[in-house]
Amino acid sequence: MGTRPRLVALLLPLSLVACVDPPEAKSPAVPPVVLPEVVITKLDQAEVERRFHAATARLVREEYKAAALELDAVASMSPNGPWAAPAAFNAGVAYANLGDYKNAAARFRQSLEKAPDGPTAHTAMLRLARLEAYLEHWAELEAVCRKLLERKDLSVLERIEAQGGLSLALVSQDRVEEAFDVVVSARNEIEDRHLGEAGVPPLELAQVAFSLGEVRRKKSERIVFLPFPPDFGAKLEERCQGLLDAQSAYTDAMRSLDAHWSAMAGYRVGQLYQDLHRDVMKVPVPPSAKTIRQKQLWEGAMRLRYRILLEKGLKMMEHTVMLGERTGEASPWIARAKSAKKELETALATEKDALAKMPFTEDEMREALEDLKKKAPPKPNP
Repeated sequence: MGTRPRLVALLLPLSLVACVDPPEAKSPAVPPVVLPEVVITKLDQAEVERRFHAATARLVREEYKAAALELDAVASMSPNGPWAAPAAFNAGVAYANLGDYKNAAARFRQSLEKAPDGPTAHTAMLRLARLEAYLEHWAELEAVCRKLLERKDLSVLERIEAQGGLSLALVSQDRVEEAFDVVVSARNEIEDRHLGEAGVPPLELAQVAFSLGEVRRKKSERIVFLPFPPDFGAKLEERCQGLLDAQSAYTDAMRSLDAHWSAMAGYRVGQLYQDLHRDVMKVPVPPSAKTIRQKQLWEGAMRLRYRILLEKGLKMMEHTVMLGERTGEASPWIARAKSAKKELETALATEKDALAKMPFTEDEMREALEDLKKKAPPKPNP
């Protein structure tokens, strides 16, 4: 065990004053001055090591809160010493197990700053990348994934995971074409190695699949219906195909059976339907609908035809919320799903109420829409 900090108290030599008779004075004697206590500490690395191992033992015993605090103290005792980086790394593990992902990411980042080529650097980068993705720190995720991909010691799955993280970071910053190139490279390796084809796919593949879904979603949502396109039918079909392609990728992310990625993917699928309904309902009344009755028929038929998008979106949000309740997943994606669920419930109720107030039956609206399409297919307003 290391030496205790030495305490040295400096006082004026009062014994010298006591040996001499004081002269007669016309004013009160000045009391002796006592200097403040000075603490001189010589850091003992053996003590730092002992405390590191004691704190790590608490981490192994799953005493995460106590371990995190003690490891933080160890890292600060000797910030440039040999135990600072491993202490920061282990503190990151402790905070991650507490669900404090922000502090966990900060500790992994700290460990990398202290020992960028140390024995914990490889794992610290992987853990930091996962946390940056969870925290939606896209620029930081891009930076750490690029550093990961420079390493020569990554396994196949680790490299694929880093590519998935980089693609997700890029597409989330609206750099869709860059993201597409990266995710295609990852997908090619997955297919060449036949990864995830049998059984539950490795978790590392979930991020790649989700990123592919994001790329497809953003590409498809470039197709809008206002101003009204002259080839509305073809554009709508293209948008719907993009929706189905994105949904397929999100479904692949769910196959890894991870609650977090499943929540993200579930929310996005519901959002696909919600956003398509929003955009398609912006389609203006065609010029061929001239009378009030025809315009009402068009409005009613549009509400009737595309109500199913709200129903599909709501069903997906309900499943996502139930997933959170069942698994304990409490990420922001579950909160988003809950909020979207309320919005969809309100929108669906509004549609049903509007249809109920129409002076037509649902069959009449369907027939009228078909009749309008035969007489004069939708054309853009002049």
